[in-house]
This record gives sequence, structure tokens and C-alpha cells, in this order.
Amino acid sequence: MSDAESNLKAGRARRSRGPHPFVISRMCDVPFAARAGLKVLDVPAGRGVIALPLRAAGFDVIACDLIPRLFEETVAAIGGRPMEQAYELFGRGSFSPELRQRMFPQPGATVPTDVRCVAADMEDRLPFPDGSFDYLISMEGIEHIQDRHKVLSEFRRVLKRDGRLLISTPNLLSVRARLAYALAGQRTFKAHLDEFTGVWGRSADGTRLYHGHAFLINYFQLRYSLHHAGFHICDLLPSAVSPTSLALLPFFYPLVALCTRRILRVGRKEFNAKIAKGKIPASSPPPFDDIYRHVLSPRMLLTTVMILEAKAV
Repeated sequence: MSDAESNLKAGRARRSRGPHPFVISRMCDVPFAARAGLKVLDVPAGRGVIALPLRAAGFDVIACDLIPRLFEETVAAIGGRPMEQAYELFGRGSFSPELRQRMFPQPGATVPTDVRCVAADMEDRLPFPDGSFDYLISMEGIEHIQDRHKVLSEFRRVLKRDGRLLISTPNLLSVRARLAYALAGQRTFKAHLDEFTGVWGRSADGTRLYHGHAFLINYFQLRYSLHHAGFHICDLLPSAVSPTSLALLPFFYPLVALCTRRILRVGRKEFNAKIAKGKIPASSPPPFDDIYRHVLSPRMLLTTVMILEAKAV
């Protein structure tokens, strides 16, 4: 086995319960015949866990990453192999029989070698014209960047109007995460952030830091930023369930629901007051029913990763 293959297996062992199959499943709701005409940008693409399966499933995909070498290593190691077999090596989980059928109506799909990985920094201007893409997928990237408003505005720029953004980030509103924050001030009891261990890498010249989970963001913050960048949240997608959250849910749900209702009543009161004073346009739709439905859903309270689908407006 090559060194590249060993690295891919090690990565899979660490993240075997990742959110990627859930995003692939959502994309494969698109009929197979329509996929070739849809342009998809995957940023940050990493090793291609999203870009390669979607290209094999028929989409027109461009990958984009700060370090394209990782993507290129993956293609060099497993390009041309049967897609399902290769995904067990470099993927995050596996394809269910139902998902496999929706991805590949015809058997024999292989890992594509024709996906371009563009070198770019998502905190800078992306090297694509306005309105280039029908879909933009950003998995586990937003929590690493300093200026999320700038990045989300750039995502909006390269998306077509009514284009879709699928974005994921560690879920800070799961029952497990709420308990960990209350007791330890960290997202999980296994996580830690300080000014030294929070740095995951540096550029070759040492001037550019690659931050770890230094800028974690919860649903309320991400919703706020998406709105002001030109997006409207359409859906909260399923993701992997935390057994700890599931076990704790019966004990915590009544209190979480009570506190959520109270906070939203405060928000609704302030919203109505600003409408009356003309500080918010009277045509603005109140967001509170949407928020309530999302933050008290099993998809929020039980999952380790939050995945949102938003429309460019």
C-alpha cells in the first residue's frame, strides 16, 4: 500500500462518521439526466470527499482549496478505481444501497481523474466570475476563517441567483455541545482551544496561519451572516447522531424548549417594536417560526454537525 493510501485510511478512521454522505445524498435528489448541466464548486475541497463522488455521479464539479496538493494526492492514489471501493478508503462513511442507486443508475462508476482543483484562499477573492455556479458546497470550513461575512459574500458572488449553498460546521446546539459548553466552556469534552494548539498550520513563509476551530459558529450566528450575505435558509439537513445527545435528550429537552420559547418571545417583541418604528421594513417576514422549528428539531439537538441549505437571493 502506498503512503498516500495509508494517509487516506488514517483520515477515514478518524472521521468515519462525517457529514459528507448526507450532503452527497441531498445533491443526488437531482435527477441524473439534469446533473451534467449543473456547475458545482466544492470549497474547501480537501482530499475530494465531496468533489470526486459528485463528479462520478454526473455533476460538473470544480474543486478549490488552499492546498490543492492534498486533492491531487488522492486522485493519484485512487483515480480510476471503482468509486464505491475507493470511497471506503478515502471517504467519510459509506454509501447505503439506496444512495448508491441514486448516485449511479448504471454500475461501474470509477473515481474521476478530470476534476480540476484550483488553488485559492477562501478568505480572499475566489478566481471565478460572478454567477458561475449552480451549487456551492462548503464542508467544515466556515469555523476556520476570521471574517465569515466576507467569505459568505464571496460565495454569494460566484453563485447564480437562486443557486444553492450547502454548508456544514460543528453543531454547537446539540445537547452534548450545550452541556460541554456549560461545564467546560468547550464544544466537547475532548476538544480544547488555546492560542497555541488552535493553530493547525502555517504558510511556507510563516505569515499565514491556518486556524483550527478558532471561530466556531452556532445556528443563530450563521443564520445572521447568511441573511446579510444574500442567502435565505431553506432547510436543515440530517447528519450523524451523537449517542450522548440521544441519551441526554429526555432530561434536557423540556428546559431547552422552555428557554428557547422565552428567547424567541423576546426576539419577536423587539422585532415588532422595530417594525412599528420603521427600522425594519413592514414586508420583512418574521423569522421566529423557522428558528423555533430548526433549533428544537432532532436534526439540531442530536447531531454532531450542522448542515444548512441556503438559497442565493
